[in-house]
Amino acid sequence: MYPHSGRGGPYRGDREEEYIGSRYLNQQHLRAPASGSFSSRATSSDRYYPPHRMEPPVDYKERDLEDRRSTENGEDNVSFANSMEKRKSLRKLLSRFADKTAMQGVGYISSAKYWYSRAIWVFLLLVAMGWMVFHLYYLISQFTDLPVQTKISLGFNNLQFPAVTLCSMNVVKFSELQTTSVAFQSLVALTQPSRFKPEDYIPGGRKKRFVSEFDDLGNLTDYGDYYDDPSFRDDAFKDAKKDNLYEVENTFKNLYLAMPRGVRVKAGHQIQDMLLSCSFNGFKCFPVNFTLVNTPEYGNCFTIESGNFITKNPGPKTGLTLIFYTQNDEFLEGISQGYGMRLQIHEPGTFPMPDQEGIFLSSSFETHIGLRLTDITRITPPHRECNDGIEFKKVNKMQYSRSVCRIFCEQEQSLSQCGCYNHDYKEFFFFSNNTNKNRWCKTQQEIRCLATIMKEFGMQQRTCSCLNPCKEKKYSLFPSSRQWPTEAYSTILMQSLCEQFPAKCQRVVNMKTDPRSLALNFVKVTVYYEDLNYEEFVEEPEIATAQFASDVGGAVGLWIGLSVLAIFEVVQFFIELCAYGVHVWRYKQRKSKQIKKRKQRQNGYAIREEKDFANEKRYQESWNSYRHY
Repeated sequence: MYPHSGRGGPYRGDREEEYIGSRYLNQQHLRAPASGSFSSRATSSDRYYPPHRMEPPVDYKERDLEDRRSTENGEDNVSFANSMEKRKSLRKLLSRFADKTAMQGVGYISSAKYWYSRAIWVFLLLVAMGWMVFHLYYLISQFTDLPVQTKISLGFNNLQFPAVTLCSMNVVKFSELQTTSVAFQSLVALTQPSRFKPEDYIPGGRKKRFVSEFDDLGNLTDYGDYYDDPSFRDDAFKDAKKDNLYEVENTFKNLYLAMPRGVRVKAGHQIQDMLLSCSFNGFKCFPVNFTLVNTPEYGNCFTIESGNFITKNPGPKTGLTLIFYTQNDEFLEGISQGYGMRLQIHEPGTFPMPDQEGIFLSSSFETHIGLRLTDITRITPPHRECNDGIEFKKVNKMQYSRSVCRIFCEQEQSLSQCGCYNHDYKEFFFFSNNTNKNRWCKTQQEIRCLATIMKEFGMQQRTCSCLNPCKEKKYSLFPSSRQWPTEAYSTILMQSLCEQFPAKCQRVVNMKTDPRSLALNFVKVTVYYEDLNYEEFVEEPEIATAQFASDVGGAVGLWIGLSVLAIFEVVQFFIELCAYGVHVWRYKQRKSKQIKKRKQRQNGYAIREEKDFANEKRYQESWNSYRHY
């Protein structure tokens, strides 16, 4: 016996008519009814159990073949329509999907007994689907915006020591002044302190305005002020008068840069003349470990960096310690305004720019600079744009940084439009080995062209696409200092100085009687990591792909209760609907062809009948004529 299906009922009187046909009922499943009326309860032997109904998906391809065969066999349209009645209708297709799908609410729509109950469930399902679409749109729009979050963590490891750049506060040594240009020497002569007489300010004396002796400065060179043209200034400063001291410093820089690099380097302080002591983690380092960089503001600067400088323990003892003899007797008295040195700490491989990022070290002081590292890793496309620096380093022979990128971008535009670049950046072109390194702006026409471009950059009419580096290291500096050296320790320093520079020994010994002047010739600095902990900033997607998939699945499950597998049920349902639509379309096409053929046959029958009637009429006329004769 077959199990109870729930449709026909357990008794013969309760089963539906659809089980009477040969499609659902086999004669061997019928038993004779029990005696008595149908209203009385039948025995177990009289019960009828309809066969279990299994409805596989409709194979419309097979049925189309059956329809073609029936059409080819000449079956009429009535028999074809009857065969279609036996097949599943769209209602049954929807009913089967509603009975089996896991989508919430569809089953209640199919099984509802009352129309208003079905209408309520349809409304609820449509509302849920609407909110689901809105929710999915919100999630997708958030995901496609590619938001980024910054993850901050605290790391601990052995740390690579940064590059350290130091510069003297004096650009050109007095003993080398005769090797410079005549215009440069003339400017230095004009700034000699002997030309200034404070006694003129005594009441009753002749008063002079400060730097009034520089009024004839413009006659020295056409460089007077490299960009001094009011038409190229900002609108707010077109009529403003420039500071005299600024003009002196700017003219000094322009005259200094006008000289060849070899002359500038030779005229400046040398590392072998200044370095008294150098050690890292207790091990000695030497002048050959330093790289020379010539800068417009400070002349010769020296950078020490090495891949072997790895800090394994924090504190001053494991850092870099340097002692310098600043050669104060070589300072240009009217140009150099103070003693000491300039220091910059930067990422290894990057070009030093001490005028923008450095700090001062005072003479006669020992300065300790504690470092804390911040390691920044930026996210790559498609979330954000950053520059990995590989191509930049290949072209310009130096590490990528946003400041250096902007300098090269501006100067390349100047080269393309004016045929020259700003001479402030000679050293950049020298280190990059650029073919245009000797094409700096010299004539007033070139300078005016360059000033126009610089003004356009200042007004943001020209821009440069310089992205942040994908990886970057930043150093936080925590300086502290003390008075140094003591009078007793000054004797040790003089001994070391006399051993290294015998020619200068007598001059230093003469300063022994003036401890203040002696101390001003020495600078000591110690650079070290305060600890091996470092902050790590890592940019990462705020919405990961796995999180987005989880959010979408949660939204679909929340509103209509679908899982991944249940979604494929819906996909299969739409495929069956498409197959059903194709089947119906083909049926209509064949039906129209059948009707057309029937009309053609009917037209053929009518023509034959007309011919027969005409023949019969002629025959009748012939017969009548024969009878008449």
